[in-house]
Amino acid sequence: MNYQGRIEKVREFIDKRKLPALLIKNPSNIFYLTGLLEIEGILVVDTTSIHLFAPLLYHQEVVDLSPVKIHIIKYKKDKFKKFLKRYKKTGLIEAEFSFSTWNAFSKDNIKLVPLPDFIKQMRMIKEKEEIQLIKKALEINRKVFRDIEKEIKIGMEETVIAGRVHYLIRKYGGRREAFEPIIASGVHSSYPHHKNRKKGVEKGKPLIIDAGVDLNGYKSDLTVTLFPGDSPDKKFMEYFKILKDVQNSLMDFVKIGMTGRALHNYAVKFLKKKCLERYFIHGLGHGVGIDVHELPMIAPGSKDKLKEGCVFTIEPGIYIPGEGGIRLEEMVFL
Repeated sequence: MNYQGRIEKVREFIDKRKLPALLIKNPSNIFYLTGLLEIEGILVVDTTSIHLFAPLLYHQEVVDLSPVKIHIIKYKKDKFKKFLKRYKKTGLIEAEFSFSTWNAFSKDNIKLVPLPDFIKQMRMIKEKEEIQLIKKALEINRKVFRDIEKEIKIGMEETVIAGRVHYLIRKYGGRREAFEPIIASGVHSSYPHHKNRKKGVEKGKPLIIDAGVDLNGYKSDLTVTLFPGDSPDKKFMEYFKILKDVQNSLMDFVKIGMTGRALHNYAVKFLKKKCLERYFIHGLGHGVGIDVHELPMIAPGSKDKLKEGCVFTIEPGIYIPGEGGIRLEEMVFL
């Protein structure tokens, strides 16, 4: 990973704004810049050095594992404030800090300059090593789904299936799940973000399985819809075929340069022909990388342009209140 190149881009960004330093708190952004996974602290990048203020329990980990030179300092509020006073003003990623933190710094005459999360914009274009990790996570994801599909039995509870997903991810080499798996059976499949319950799988009714893999800090995300037993619900099988056509058409339609909004609208237009667009109640997809939801967004109003190096999902869905739903999710690498 080109951590030093990423840090230099940060320095170029703040230099153009005549800022001597930048504060970064989001663990995902810290990981992107330093390779340090899930560190809680505040990273300070200035024109010549990098400082990390963090609890003592992270210090040896940083010393042993950091691929870039970092000055690690035990976090104490007063010590941190005193450190910041060496700069006339300091930039910070506005979305990462609370108003109370901002207010406390301001009272101590520390001038803070809010900035948009430009690091998330940097993260939208993946390096080759990042893409390789995401693809390996996706391979594990497919193996997990292959095994789960063989194991499904009528009456098997959602929570039990989720437990198997957790186990299989680790069996095949994943660090952990990218998010809590969604196992939605029968009417539960009409809830896009269903929380698993002790409900048994129903014969012939849709069973949505949405799960992702974390491999060394990078994520994958897939969704399948199954019909356990030998008599699938005819109406939902028809919906399934329509969604499969939508997904295949989208995979052919997507190209570099289009916006996330254009791709989403294409799916809506397709479903409208089948009088099903009112049952498609979420964005078509999202970027995947260090976070399972990042840029580009594939949704109404999204102006994010799809570029070479983008990795994102395409996940059309149909959700019929009181009955059930279908969702199919695949990953796209541009």
